[in-house]
Amino acid sequence: MEGKRIKVINQIFPFGLISNKTSRLQFLEGKISRGQLNLNSVLKKYILVSFLFFSFLGKLFAQEQVFFFGFFPEAAVTKSLSNGKKINFKVENQETFFRNTAREGEKWDVRHYRTDFMGFYSWQASPVINLAIGAFHRIQDGANANRIIQQMAFLQRLRSLRIAHRIRTDQTATRGESLEWRLRYRVALDIPLDGKTLDPGENYLVLSNEPIFSLQDGEFELENRLVFTLGKLINEEQKLEYSIDYRTDGFFQEGFRTRLWAKIGYFYNF
Repeated sequence: MEGKRIKVINQIFPFGLISNKTSRLQFLEGKISRGQLNLNSVLKKYILVSFLFFSFLGKLFAQEQVFFFGFFPEAAVTKSLSNGKKINFKVENQETFFRNTAREGEKWDVRHYRTDFMGFYSWQASPVINLAIGAFHRIQDGANANRIIQQMAFLQRLRSLRIAHRIRTDQTATRGESLEWRLRYRVALDIPLDGKTLDPGENYLVLSNEPIFSLQDGEFELENRLVFTLGKLINEEQKLEYSIDYRTDGFFQEGFRTRLWAKIGYFYNF
């Protein structure tokens, strides 16, 4: 009688009261596996839906569409300190090749758009959460700017995939303009292409999306950045990335703008 009672209880509460340890482990592994597959599927759908959603918004709200295309090289150096602390320095440069709003005969022309310098100091708040503060300076004709950045990042590992989450707030002071406040959330899916783990000499793919919400002079605005990256881990210290960076903004103010960048990035860690 007691054996039948235990059997019935185990059928009703398979996780908490299964007497067979092997069965409990198999049950738990199955739950985790299904959860990983579900989260992976959800993330892929999020990136696709974000792309379609922001493309649709652009066509819906656009008053006067602005488009330009250019080259976007970047380089970053990261120095590891003690106890999980790091300092990072990064430079980005943007050169435009085409502008649809330029005068006839000048639409295809190489022009300097902006150069950004930034530095970060980061530390581990917990085994899975990283915090950082940063400073930023922009050189742009007639619109030089300075920015203060606050950041929180955390990483999820799902089998051979890595999902990186990054939340940023920043405050930007541009010459001749009011202070701009922004909130940003970036999610990136990192996929090794040569195996289940990424080893030196192997390639990887990164898909990321980042909506950016801003407030300036009481006016709300939205920007979105969708990036497709093909990278190579040269060795434990260096990696090289080639990206297509698709940016849209001006969803709620006049002058919807699309920027398409061909990017190349070099990153060195020591």
